[in-house]
Amino acid sequence: MTEPSDLLWEATEYVTRDRVRRYAQVSGDANAIHLSDEAAKAAGLPSAIAHGYLILGIVLHHADHWAAANGVRITECDTRFVRPVHLGSAPAELVVAGVRKVPGLILASAAVRGTDATTRAVLRPIRITYEPSAPRD
Repeated sequence: MTEPSDLLWEATEYVTRDRVRRYAQVSGDANAIHLSDEAAKAAGLPSAIAHGYLILGIVLHHADHWAAANGVRITECDTRFVRPVHLGSAPAELVVAGVRKVPGLILASAAVRGTDATTRAVLRPIRITYEPSAPRD
C-alpha cells in the first residue's frame, strides 16, 4: 500500500475534443481517428480517441512541475499504452498521479474515471527517473 507521503501529486484533467484538436494542430498528427467519430468507427473504434502522446504529455507536465519545485530534473520515462481515451459528448475525466517508489524513481499513472466513478488505466505505470539538477551559474 502507498504511504500518503509517497504520493507526489494527484490531479484531475479533462480531455475534450477541442484539446485533442489543438494537440493535433501543434503536433502535426491529424490522423482522422483523433478528430472524427466516423473515421474512428471505420477503423473499428466506438468514437474518436485522444492521442496517446497527449495523455503522456499531461502526466509529464505534472511530473515536470514536481521536479522543478524539488530541484531535480527528469532524465527518462518509459510506458506502454494499454487503452485508448475515447472522446464522447462530455470531456473524458483523466486522473493522474505520481508516487515515489525509491529515490530517483517515480511511478506515475493515468486513468479515465467512468460515470460509475471507477477508473481504468490508459497507460502502463509510467516509470519516470530523475536526478538532482545541475547548479545554475
